[in-house]
Amino acid sequence: MPCPDGLPLTFAPPPEPPRLPYEELRAKLPRVPAGGRADEAEVRRTLAALDMDPAIRTEVKADGGRVGVLLSVKGNGFDAQDCLLARVAPGATEVWVPPRIQRMPGEGGCTIANALDPLPPPH
Repeated sequence: MPCPDGLPLTFAPPPEPPRLPYEELRAKLPRVPAGGRADEAEVRRTLAALDMDPAIRTEVKADGGRVGVLLSVKGNGFDAQDCLLARVAPGATEVWVPPRIQRMPGEGGCTIANALDPLPPPH
C-alpha cells in the first residue's frame, strides 16, 4: 500500500507536568512540638490552601501521631516519577524528593509508605 501524499504527521511535545510546590509545602506545613501529635485534618487543610494544579495527586495518611504526605504527577512509565514526600511528626516536619533511583518505576519511592517510613538511601 503506498504512503499518503504530503509530509509526515507531526505532534507537539506533551505538556510539561505541573511543578510540585516544594518551597510552599515546606513553609506552610504545621510544626508539631516534641511530645505532641500531628493533626491529619490540619495537614489536609494546608494542602487544600496551596491551590495546586489538579494534575497533582495528593495522598495523606496518619500513623501513630505522624502524618505522611505524597504529592505526585503521573509519569510516563519509563523515566523517574516526579514526586514530593513530607512527614509531619512531633519535633520534626520534613519535606523531600526521594533519590532518582527510588523514583524509577517499580522502586516504591513515590509512595505514602516511603513518606512515613523512608527507604534507606541507595548504595
